[in-house]
Amino acid sequence: MTTTKQLINRFIKYELIVGILCILIPFILILINGEILNSISAFAYSKNDFIYVWLLTMGGILITVVGIRQNKPLMWVMGIFLLIVPLAPFVEFPIIHFTSAGIFFLGVVIDIIIDTQRLFKYRWVMVGVIISLFIFHFFLNLISLFWVESILIIIFGINLLLDLIHEKKDL
Repeated sequence: MTTTKQLINRFIKYELIVGILCILIPFILILINGEILNSISAFAYSKNDFIYVWLLTMGGILITVVGIRQNKPLMWVMGIFLLIVPLAPFVEFPIIHFTSAGIFFLGVVIDIIIDTQRLFKYRWVMVGVIISLFIFHFFLNLISLFWVESILIIIFGINLLLDLIHEKKDL
């Protein structure tokens, strides 16, 4: 029979995997494909599209599990919308794809604002960086969407890992 402590430790491992996966997604995609594309979603049309689908699907599932385990509806909703992103490629399903991706990224920003524990005093700096990146891409065309998305998801992963460390100390 599984004890409560064993279940908590299992879920903490899932959270650790989510944080690491979020940090590594951009680098894995570059490494596997051999080049940087215009956006993370563009990897849906690369020679190794299944890696893109697998990474985002696993990320979505694990984020949903973490949200349920931590009783954070925003987090599990983010996970569900991340699941939709690779299942609705942007060329064939642009409205579904961009809406899902937008809701996921907005959820990341909201999560940083309302739920950051370890980096609480830096949360507005992180949000400012994210907003600046979107401005640099959409209005000034100074940075590719790939790097905007990558930096955002890396910030989310680091924040998740640091909050996990903070939470583990409290257990």
